[in-house]
Amino acid sequence: MRKSIFIGVWIVFFSLQLFGGDKWFVSAGAGAVFANDERFTDLYGRLQFSPELKAGYEFYENFYLWLGYSFFSATYTIPVLLDEAEVNQHSLALGVGWEIRRGRLQSDFFAALTWAGLTEQALDETFRSSAAGFELGTGLRYYIKKKVFVGVTFSYSEARVTLSETEIHIGGRRLLGGMRLAANLGLRF
Repeated sequence: MRKSIFIGVWIVFFSLQLFGGDKWFVSAGAGAVFANDERFTDLYGRLQFSPELKAGYEFYENFYLWLGYSFFSATYTIPVLLDEAEVNQHSLALGVGWEIRRGRLQSDFFAALTWAGLTEQALDETFRSSAAGFELGTGLRYYIKKKVFVGVTFSYSEARVTLSETEIHIGGRRLLGGMRLAANLGLRF
């Protein structure tokens, strides 16, 4: 894991030396995810807190490529048994966006292909599944300094996974993702 992070950071800094010129951005933030799977919300609740990271590169005028990662975890106490169930959802997104900047204010629209995963652990069993999905969204950024911005985004993401049924676990299709409202702080370089 550390090696992957080191390689990623090295690639970004090497690319900066080659391209530069305010074409790159990175941001970190947190969002509220309103899950759209009924089985999930019955157990873990509709609203989840989700950190996120995003990086992008403007490749042509106002168009940019971006890579993002977000995740969240939740727990649920199983009645009678008093055992705790835990779920983790994560999403890796690769997409394209369009942005327009007027003075300190910038708006953008984006779309991405995602790879979403689910890990659920309950009663000493672990279930894992992942699938491709999509994300669509829009956002606003306000530049508090020439290269530093704060922003808000609103998006919807969805991926459908299938879980196998066992003696203690109900199988079937699950929807990963949902509506997301996030705030972030970023840097353009």
